[in-house]
Amino acid sequence: MILVPFIFFSLLTYYWWKKHEGFDVCVYMSGLYALTSLLAIIIVANNLLAAGGILFDNYDIELNFIPTLLYCSLLALGMLPFSMIYRKDLKSISANNPLIVDALSCFLILIALLNLYLVADSTMEILSGDLSTVRTDHYEGIESPAQVKAESMPYIFRFLYYFNTSTLLAIPLFFYYLCFGQRPWWFVLLLLFASLSMPIAGIQSADRTEVVLYGMMFLTCLILFRPHLSRKVKTILRIVSFPIALAAIVYFVIVSDARFSKREGGATTSALQYAGQGYLNFCFFWEKANTDYITAEREFPLIAHYVYHIDNDDERRSARSGQQGFFMSVFATYIGDVMLDLTPIGMIIWVVFFFLITVIILRRPHREELNIGELLMFYVLSIIPVFGIFYYRFMSYTYSFMVILAALLYISDKYKFIYSKESA
Repeated sequence: MILVPFIFFSLLTYYWWKKHEGFDVCVYMSGLYALTSLLAIIIVANNLLAAGGILFDNYDIELNFIPTLLYCSLLALGMLPFSMIYRKDLKSISANNPLIVDALSCFLILIALLNLYLVADSTMEILSGDLSTVRTDHYEGIESPAQVKAESMPYIFRFLYYFNTSTLLAIPLFFYYLCFGQRPWWFVLLLLFASLSMPIAGIQSADRTEVVLYGMMFLTCLILFRPHLSRKVKTILRIVSFPIALAAIVYFVIVSDARFSKREGGATTSALQYAGQGYLNFCFFWEKANTDYITAEREFPLIAHYVYHIDNDDERRSARSGQQGFFMSVFATYIGDVMLDLTPIGMIIWVVFFFLITVIILRRPHREELNIGELLMFYVLSIIPVFGIFYYRFMSYTYSFMVILAALLYISDKYKFIYSKESA
């Protein structure tokens, strides 16, 4: 069974590549799952189980037909709506209310400036210190310097800082302005700066995840917008992106070495286990999960936080791990997380609803034009399967604010507001 996901997603990737006559977002998504499935094969072949977040060991591994079938079919169903957008067909992205788009962009820039204020005086000290200790402190609940500083701010600023996760929306907005929006170059560069807010904030806890997420979503937008980038813009983008990418790679390597160099196999083996455990842990969940415990705080985090006062924090995850009898904070792809929370039947229903919502938003295949609201919803929804090679990204209630902002722009873009002196 270990070969089945790799064969399935490799064939799916090839099929979409041929059908779309090039490298589209759906090809990118499927290719990611083909890659992680290949890494799972390497892990099993080299007896690297029972370490690095992999729950199976070398003696009790169970990769059966039904979980493998569900793994392949449900992940493919989640990606299928994104195959409706053909990069070669897309000609333009419009905005019915450009002032609203500008206002959202300015808001994200302001949030990024707030984040810069909080991290500016501690980032270099953290980077020059022991990053392994910084990460251990984070796991033990010790607040970072930025968190301590944030608590001294008035409540309105502390609340606004919840929107720092929403700065990921600056990535598609950055590309939109590069290709279709007519705004000054400094405004576009400020959006690029805003888009980096979460990776910058992640340094406070020696976190690698935000860097990985940023890179994966930046590539998603680059794939979608690449035909619309002029040769001059491509050259400038390479010049601007190179030092950012280099800094991200160096940071990732340094953090990985600090955290995992003392483990058997070192940082390289840990990275392999990090990326290749999804299918393996999904099968473990299928075989070992206790379905008597059903909870949806990760699928509906905003409701859980404000109505039931439940958060997906370390304490909650530890309690749930005790109920399950195994450590649940591992990578089992996003459908693995949903299965653990809602049972296998709930997982199937959830994926079907995700499929329907995405199809409704994108409406039909071979779209030649999207509006900016549809673009942002396409982007937000694509985070689920793209980063879903690891886990369900929207499990934190702060990410719900990003979804709400994108949804509000999607709704507002269905109507054209007239701004004139007469209407004023």
